[in-house]
Amino acid sequence: MDVEGRHSELRKRLDVLGFGHPLPLSAIGIVSAILDDLIQTSEKLKNANHKIELLHQEKVAWELGVEPYKCDNSRLLAECNELHLELIKQQDKHILANTELRSRVRSLQAEKKQLEEKCLQAECKIRDLQTGASESVKSRKDNTNKQRKPFISTVRAGTFYQPPKCCEQGMQQSGALPQTCRCPCNQLKQADVLHEVERLRVETQNQQGVIDALKNQVG
Repeated sequence: MDVEGRHSELRKRLDVLGFGHPLPLSAIGIVSAILDDLIQTSEKLKNANHKIELLHQEKVAWELGVEPYKCDNSRLLAECNELHLELIKQQDKHILANTELRSRVRSLQAEKKQLEEKCLQAECKIRDLQTGASESVKSRKDNTNKQRKPFISTVRAGTFYQPPKCCEQGMQQSGALPQTCRCPCNQLKQADVLHEVERLRVETQNQQGVIDALKNQVG
């Protein structure tokens, strides 16, 4: 294409775009290049604006979709704060209960120790009573073998039998049960002591069970 043709075509393009300035022939090349760049830039700007508009619409849609989640987020934050406060309260209660249980365990251990001491004392008393009973039985057998006399009742009509008071007299005089007592009350007192020892043992076992249960709770 000759220079005149390029000049005429370029002039038309400039007129369409609103550029009515004079166009010398020497400036055809640079004006043509600038015009091509301007057209490409305009198209790119148009495409960019279109993309921006699409992104803006998408942003608005996302904001509308996120709005309910914002409300849920506020509610969840409030619930989380409440749960955190409740957790702190529960921890404080647990520490207090743990302290009380430890104190109760110490108290039960002290009570268990006292019961064990009572059991030992009762066992010692049983051994003493058993020793006294065996000596009494042996002495009774010896007296029976030495003196075999017919039984003569001294109970008269209209009178009541008075049980022997050797144990009570011995306790009043010496403060302790005589080891050579021959009356049946000695055996009755032995049974009472055995019953007391058994009761103390059962109570000690129960206390130990309570202590073990409390230790498991504390642990």
